[in-house]
Amino acid sequence: MARTRISLIRTIVKLLLLALLAPAAFAAPAPSAPRGRLPEYEASVRVIGRAGKLEPLVDLTERWQFDRQRPYRSLMLGAYGRAHRNLKLGVFYQVQSGARHDDDWTKDASGNWFWRPTTNRPENIVVLDATPRTSLGGRFVGALKVRYEHNFFNGQRSLKLEPEIAWFWLDGLEPRATVFLRHGTYIPLNFGTRSYYERWWYLAGLWHPSPTVSVGPSLALRDVVWTTSSTYATASGGGAYKVLYRALVWGFTAVIRTR
Repeated sequence: MARTRISLIRTIVKLLLLALLAPAAFAAPAPSAPRGRLPEYEASVRVIGRAGKLEPLVDLTERWQFDRQRPYRSLMLGAYGRAHRNLKLGVFYQVQSGARHDDDWTKDASGNWFWRPTTNRPENIVVLDATPRTSLGGRFVGALKVRYEHNFFNGQRSLKLEPEIAWFWLDGLEPRATVFLRHGTYIPLNFGTRSYYERWWYLAGLWHPSPTVSVGPSLALRDVVWTTSSTYATASGGGAYKVLYRALVWGFTAVIRTR
């Protein structure tokens, strides 16, 4: 009889715990990411000019990303200046839409969880760029693009590091094609809980049919990490998650140089 009562009490305690924990679990589901790498598609046009010692730059990029091919758009304006033979410094202003941040995982009044649609949400960003380059011997050139970005939409600051190796196919002294290998690591400076929030591995090529026009394809691996949103942390009583999204990005780039 005593054993039966003890067993009954244990069962009741378990049921009470389940009843207390279940609502929080159901109320705050963590986001999920598809298995494997999803295909994404990107197109980019860059116009590079010359104004004395400055190189004005206009960069327009569109990428169809995530599981429903949601568009990401970016327009960047600014200029590079040569501080040294092997060093360029740049200042840029960027407007983007379609970016997804940690806090975009949220819920509506009915308790339905979803990624906030950001296709038509503009974000304003200031970009500071330093790009040293050096010859690696032969037709190889190495570079390290270092970018500091401040996003005025949410106050996030990040550091982007992109080492690159380029090989030039020359016809005499004229370049006919260029092949790039590049790796990008995006480091959060005042947000998130990870040492990086996005990584890229690029293989790209450019054909130079004329001194003013370059076109070519690219293929990239893209990894994005999303961590706990503030809405989820509140709804789950301090719960946490980490989601890894992976993509294979097919791209095409056109570069126009004005003189």
